[in-house]
Amino acid sequence: MKLLVARHGETTQNLAKKFYGGLDVPLDETGQQQAQQLAQKLAATPITGVIRSDLQRAAQTLAPIQAGHPACRVVVDADLNEKRFGNWENLDADEIQAADPLNWQRWLDAPLTFAPPTVEGFPAFQKRVSRGLWQTLDQFAATDTVLLVAHLGTLRVIYQELVDPTADFWAVHFDAGAYSTYDVDLKGKTGRLVALNV
Repeated sequence: MKLLVARHGETTQNLAKKFYGGLDVPLDETGQQQAQQLAQKLAATPITGVIRSDLQRAAQTLAPIQAGHPACRVVVDADLNEKRFGNWENLDADEIQAADPLNWQRWLDAPLTFAPPTVEGFPAFQKRVSRGLWQTLDQFAATDTVLLVAHLGTLRVIYQELVDPTADFWAVHFDAGAYSTYDVDLKGKTGRLVALNV
């Protein structure tokens, strides 16, 4: 299978550097432009299916692509949503530090192992995304070209899942308005990165 992955477009929370993984917020004007840019890049690609998280920023990013590929089957899965940050959501780093200094420092010291009380733990997030990835991909054929639109954290976990489980989570970057390509072995549940941020 050829799997294309894309990050949703920009939101006002991105610009304000807010934590907002579980919030259902729309794209801003730049995000809408990035969605159109992505649709133009994929206009000639023979996409046979699309997968997205159930948050509106992913739906809005996908909308202009779907308009150019109206026959595509669409699968929506909340397991592909971004990591949830509980009562830290819609706050920036300074606001979190002021409101919850002890847990903020503990999380900064060990963000992949420590989970503050209302924040989704990283191992649980990894497990959820892995489950969502395979339960959606298994609905398509090995000959399909599938586009998955989701979130930065989700796409980083997918990279670890398909290519390198030891990869530095923070070092893998996916640009809005671009897509990356994997060759995926559905039976072996492995993948190979073909192109990044096209």
